[in-house]
Amino acid sequence: MAATTHWRNQLTIDKAKGKLRKAEKALARVQESLEPSDLPDDLETLTDEDRFLFRKIGLSMKPFLLLIIVRGKSFEQVKHIAISLEAESGGVLVSLDKTTKGYAIILYRGKNYQCPLPLRPRNLLTRRQALARSVELQRREALKHHISDLQEKVGLLNLN
Repeated sequence: MAATTHWRNQLTIDKAKGKLRKAEKALARVQESLEPSDLPDDLETLTDEDRFLFRKIGLSMKPFLLLIIVRGKSFEQVKHIAISLEAESGGVLVSLDKTTKGYAIILYRGKNYQCPLPLRPRNLLTRRQALARSVELQRREALKHHISDLQEKVGLLNLN
């Protein structure tokens, strides 16, 4: 009886690990189109005084600030988004502030900024690809949790 249960649990774990490998392959396939762009070589440097002034100006621009507020994310996620925005826009991150509505990312694009010819960078995901990436990430996390639960159950059965 115990051997059959152990065999069945081991089969379930193997099946779940196979699903995890499949999810990781699907995630890698979606992630390959999301390549971060390189930072430009001639970044402008801002003094602390400049940063303070740009931060003050940025926070006072209420109608425009709503466009760059990130809701429902942790500070680490917002920081990662800010760094990727800095790389994509070719600007300099001025500040990352917590506001009443979320986090505000303030970027300074530079004195010699010109609007890029293509409005949408090539290395950004489309909505469909972003949704697929999100689903695959959730699926992978759920499978990892499921596998750890199964291994815990098998460990308890082995002790008995």
